[in-house]
Amino acid sequence: MNLRPWTRWLVRRRPRSRRPRHVLHAKMNGKAQAREFSRRIGLGILVAASLSMVALVTSIGMDVILGTLLYRNADFTLRRFQIEQQGRIGKGELVNAAGVKIGQNLLHLSLDEVTANLQRLPNVAAVRIERRLPDTLYILVEERRPVALICPTPTAGTTLAQPTYYIDARGYVLKPKPGEKLMSLPIIRGISSDEVVEGERTNNPELRAALNFLQAAPLSQVRDGLDFSSIRIEGPGRFVIATPRGGKIRFRAGQLGEQFDRLNVIFTYAEHHGRFVHTVDLTPERNVPVTFLN
Repeated sequence: MNLRPWTRWLVRRRPRSRRPRHVLHAKMNGKAQAREFSRRIGLGILVAASLSMVALVTSIGMDVILGTLLYRNADFTLRRFQIEQQGRIGKGELVNAAGVKIGQNLLHLSLDEVTANLQRLPNVAAVRIERRLPDTLYILVEERRPVALICPTPTAGTTLAQPTYYIDARGYVLKPKPGEKLMSLPIIRGISSDEVVEGERTNNPELRAALNFLQAAPLSQVRDGLDFSSIRIEGPGRFVIATPRGGKIRFRAGQLGEQFDRLNVIFTYAEHHGRFVHTVDLTPERNVPVTFLN
């Protein structure tokens, strides 16, 4: 290849490697960005700390404000109780049990605590508490209503300090007040004193069956042929009811509706034949034993 000398020199000469100009610029920008990032992080921490301080001060301030305007405000001092109850518990007894006194701040009271205090009374079934501003605490009490009396049988060698108790429809045992004239209610006998605990709900199946009977029998067709003044629990799964003429009807603890239907057939038969039922044993599922008075 025939080239001129200066041309050959151009071919042999290699270009110098030069560092790009933008590398130094990029390094300078990276340092600036790092400084900017650090500045922003510091600013964020400062703002967060400031907000936390504001929140703390605000919280303390709100507590002071609430304490001054509400919890220590004489306008919300408890000055009277408004109590609604229809039963045997006196208003003074309810106030004492509530654990609240005149002169306390009404807004500072825990209504849940007052409710729990009142529900500890054995005769109390339900409670409702309200603040009626500016100075009144409203208490509504629903009391347990006795449906029968229990005359428990003492265990051997023991004497009963309390010979008679009330019991409500749900099975809660209630103690009469000292010197109280007992209500005229059906009397349930034949239950051991060990199974009668004041303020607690009975688990005795015969006693619960007797309570179910007292609720259902007055609505049945056989109500006129039964004497509801007394029920005697004879043993496991059975109890006895008297008739107005001194007869005895033995019931089993379950399936009361079916037993009422059978007894109604027997009463109807006796009426049509001019006879009076003396005894009926409804515990067998078939072939019910019946005796009549002539």
